[in-house]
Amino acid sequence: MATSTEAVASEPLTTAEMESTMTGIKRMLKIGAAFAVVGYLLVGFALFLEISAFHPLLEEFFATHTGWSLAGGGADRAGEAALNSQLATIHSFPSVLLWLKLGGVAHVLVGIFIALAAIVRTLALMPHRLAHEMRGE
Repeated sequence: MATSTEAVASEPLTTAEMESTMTGIKRMLKIGAAFAVVGYLLVGFALFLEISAFHPLLEEFFATHTGWSLAGGGADRAGEAALNSQLATIHSFPSVLLWLKLGGVAHVLVGIFIALAAIVRTLALMPHRLAHEMRGE
């Protein structure tokens, strides 16, 4: 004997309900695609920033300040304002790059999750669509 939840679950959906569900699925796919695009843009910008700004800054530091390390160790730095500002700039880059890369990967993963949820909703709708087609409506 079927319970009330099984009876409700086995009722075929109306055409309007299927259209509404399909509209929701399309919206989910668009949102997932938007998240993925933003993620790829963040990761791409991080890589561009790393290659175009961070690496040249490191090369310039190592070429001009051979007596100091990136950690700031070396001879007395009391009168070295240029060195101190360059070290401050270098030390601020990794956190920005990490934020951009991790934020980008997180956006891509959220986009993938939303797209997979849309696929699951589509697969759940298939028996109802098949029943609708077999009835000839």
